[in-house]
Amino acid sequence: MSRRKSTVGVLAGGLGLGLFVPAPAVAGFPSENVSMYSHLTLADFGATFAEDSWGYVSPSGREYAIIGISTGTGFVEITDPTNPVIVDIRLQANQGRDMKVYQNYVYSSSDDGPTYVYDVSEIDSGLVTRVHTFNAGTHNLAVDEVSGFLYLAIGGPMDIYDLSDPAFPDYVGTWPGQTHDAQVVTYTEGPYAGRQIAFVFAGWEGRVDIVDVTDKANIFLVGQTSYPSPVYTHHGWLTADRQILYVLDEVDELARTTIIDVSDLTNPTFISDFPNSEPSTDHNLYVHNGFIFEANYSSGLRVYDASDPLNPFEVGFFDTFPDSDDPGYIGAWNTYPFFPSGTVIVSDRAGGLFVLDVSAILPCQGDANGDGVVDPLDSGYVLARFGCPVGTGDSSCDDADQNGDGTVDPLDSGFVLARFGDCL
Repeated sequence: MSRRKSTVGVLAGGLGLGLFVPAPAVAGFPSENVSMYSHLTLADFGATFAEDSWGYVSPSGREYAIIGISTGTGFVEITDPTNPVIVDIRLQANQGRDMKVYQNYVYSSSDDGPTYVYDVSEIDSGLVTRVHTFNAGTHNLAVDEVSGFLYLAIGGPMDIYDLSDPAFPDYVGTWPGQTHDAQVVTYTEGPYAGRQIAFVFAGWEGRVDIVDVTDKANIFLVGQTSYPSPVYTHHGWLTADRQILYVLDEVDELARTTIIDVSDLTNPTFISDFPNSEPSTDHNLYVHNGFIFEANYSSGLRVYDASDPLNPFEVGFFDTFPDSDDPGYIGAWNTYPFFPSGTVIVSDRAGGLFVLDVSAILPCQGDANGDGVVDPLDSGYVLARFGCPVGTGDSSCDDADQNGDGTVDPLDSGFVLARFGDCL
C-alpha cells in the first residue's frame, strides 16, 4: 500500500480544564484510513523529545494518554479526542522512557532510574500524586494485571515486583536471561491454566524465550525459538487466543513482522513473516480486536488486518514523521490501541502526541441492541444489564460487553456514548 495516497489534517483546540489549551494541529501528515483528531507537539509539553506511551481509563470512563517525555511523564485527558487537555506533567530525574498501569497506579521509569509510582485515582479532578520511588531503573516495564506483578526489563536480567501493595512494589525475584522487553500473561484455561508466562524478547540474543514465572523462587525456561537472520529481538504481542506471537526485530532493517506459533509453549515455532510497506525501522506493536497496530518510527503508525492471523495485510496508516521513511530511530516510538472508545494514540520522538481516529478500519461497534444505529437506546441497553455475566451463553450479556473486557459495567456505557452517530 502506498503511503502517499492522501493527506489529512484536523484542527485541535477548545476550552477545557488543565494547564493550557493546545494550539491547532498542523496539517500535512500522509495517511490512509486513519485520521487525526488532534496533536500535541513537544513544545506543548515543554520537552525536547518523546518516547513511550500508555493509557489509563478512570472509573468514570474518562480516558487519559500517558506519555514519556524528556523531562518526565505527561498526563493528557483525551475523553474528547479533538480537545486533548494536559492535566499534569510530572518532572523526573531522568526522562520518562516507559510507563505501565496497574489499577489506579502508573509506573514510569528510564534506564537510569529511579522508577516513579503515581496515584491517578483523582485524575478526573486534575490531581496526579507521586507516592513512591524505588531505585530500579529499567528500559521497559510489563505488568500482568491478572496476577498483579510488575516486570522490569533492564536489558539484562528481568526483575519482578509484587503489586499486592501497588503503591510500594516489593521485589520478589529475577529472571537472569537477557530481556529487552516482555509480555507477561496469566493463563486461565487450557493446559497452562493458572500459570504465569513471560514472553521474553531477548535483545541481542536474537530469540524469544518463554519463561514460567509463576513461582518467583523457581523461575524456569519453558521453550524458546528464533527466526531467520535475527539481530535484535525487540518487542512482540500475542493474539487474543494466545496461539500466535508477532515479533519485531529493531535492528535487522528488513522491514518485516515475524509470526511465531506459540500454541505449544514448549515448542514455539517460526511460521513466516510479512513485509512492512516501507523500509522504516519497526519498533513496538500491539494486537487488538483482530488488528495489529505497529509504531514503525519514520513511517508512523501502520495497521494490519490479522483476521487471518497467518496472513496479515496493511489496511491503514498515519505517518507521524512525513520527512522520511528511511531506517533510523526518529519518529513513532509507541502506539496504544486499547482505549474503550477506540481512540488510538501514538508517541513520536520528534512530533509529540498524536490522537488518532481508526474508525474507518474497525468494524462498527456500539450498536449494542442491534437495531442498526448507534444511539441513546444502545446506552440504555447496556445500563440495564450492568452486572450480568459474560461468557455464559447469554447473548444479551455478551452483546452489552461493548469494550470486551469480560464484564458489563459503566465503561461499556461510556464506550457506546463515545460512538453516537459514528456508524450504522
